[in-house]
Amino acid sequence: MVHMFIKEEIKTFQENRPQTREIWQKALKVLPGGISHNIRTFGLPLIGAFPVFINSAFGPYLIDIDGIKYIDCWNGHFAMILGHNPPKVQEVLKEYISYGWHFGTNTEHQVKLAECVVKNNPGIEKIRFCTSGTEATMYATRLARAFTKKRLVAKAGLGWHGANDTLYYAVGSLNSNLFSPGLSTPKDAGILTFEINSEDIFDLIKINKDDLAAVILEPILGGGGGFPAKIEFLKRLREETEHYDILLIFDEVITGYRFTNALFQTAIKVIPDLTTMGKIIGGGMPIGAIGGKREIIDRSSPEAENQVLIGGGTFSGYPLSMIAGLKTIEILNQSQQEYLRINKEGNALLTNLNRFFSEERLPLIAKGYKSIIMLHALTKWIEQPSLREIIEFKDKKREALLQLSLFNRNISGLHGLGSISMAHTHEHIKKIQEVVEEIAHPVSQTNLS
Repeated sequence: MVHMFIKEEIKTFQENRPQTREIWQKALKVLPGGISHNIRTFGLPLIGAFPVFINSAFGPYLIDIDGIKYIDCWNGHFAMILGHNPPKVQEVLKEYISYGWHFGTNTEHQVKLAECVVKNNPGIEKIRFCTSGTEATMYATRLARAFTKKRLVAKAGLGWHGANDTLYYAVGSLNSNLFSPGLSTPKDAGILTFEINSEDIFDLIKINKDDLAAVILEPILGGGGGFPAKIEFLKRLREETEHYDILLIFDEVITGYRFTNALFQTAIKVIPDLTTMGKIIGGGMPIGAIGGKREIIDRSSPEAENQVLIGGGTFSGYPLSMIAGLKTIEILNQSQQEYLRINKEGNALLTNLNRFFSEERLPLIAKGYKSIIMLHALTKWIEQPSLREIIEFKDKKREALLQLSLFNRNISGLHGLGSISMAHTHEHIKKIQEVVEEIAHPVSQTNLS
């Protein structure tokens, strides 16, 4: 019976989504792979299915073009911490859009959002806005190299810092020698890699101290699978980089304002030299930002001698992004109890799921931190697998089947699940856990060869 599971799941999925199937066929003709963001296939073509197409959203829900409603755990790539279409943010966007939505000039809103981020975070003395995390991380490493007059940059393996030519190495893998065609070799690009929570980085720092401009990492690997860096590891990394005059860069595009109404660094009191930001600070509108120590950020000023180029971009400081971000942070500043609640819910979900997987000896594991929850499917059961084992034995087809099975039970996620928003109630979280536990056995036992 269990070996019929995948066939029944695909059949149910396809039969319930005739409009989705039709638009997918059209998409394949005009978009490479049918998408404009690689992960938005949800891996489903690997098992002969197709991704959903969403038509609308509100609160914790998405509704697809066939009218199917999902409890959403992906939350717009983690950006929608208030849930979808929050009324107070929608209200200010409606008001300001009547004045126009793109001027290509300065607006007071970018000053106000900058003041807001600087006020909340002692590690951000000045900030510069752009339009994506990809740009922000590119600019951060460029500033670091210019400021230190050194060439090398060390990045955490598995770390996702966007698709720029500087940092797109060891993405989805711990092997930096596996990289996209069209990029330079890691050596030519001046990139070194390390594993989070490993002592190896400290040897790497000492060996390369004279040439190493910066170390960059996400405090919690987002696209890398939800693996958190230990606080003590981050503290020592701060000490070692400071000792050797190497800049420390935190990529807080995901962690910024995720666990409290500030950057993660502010909460744990580990302050890097530079920080990249995005997602939540834009209130769900396109945004990227780089901030940090004044003397470093000021190197990008047009008035600076030998200015370090941080390009503008047509939509840098985009008014609607500034307005949505301001309103979102204003709401988050009054949401400490909600932060505590979703952090508690996330921790409980992580613990409960891992206990279930372990007791049942299933090749599944949940990774994350507080309101971030990601699921990994492995080719075999391993008791307390290490980061390296999870990556080595990752089963992409089984993860695709997991996503398909969740969609069939009205739950939308990516990387397994994703995150919890303030629009999720305890009942939503309870439902998510019940569904994951319901499908865990057949997903794990189905023959996918």
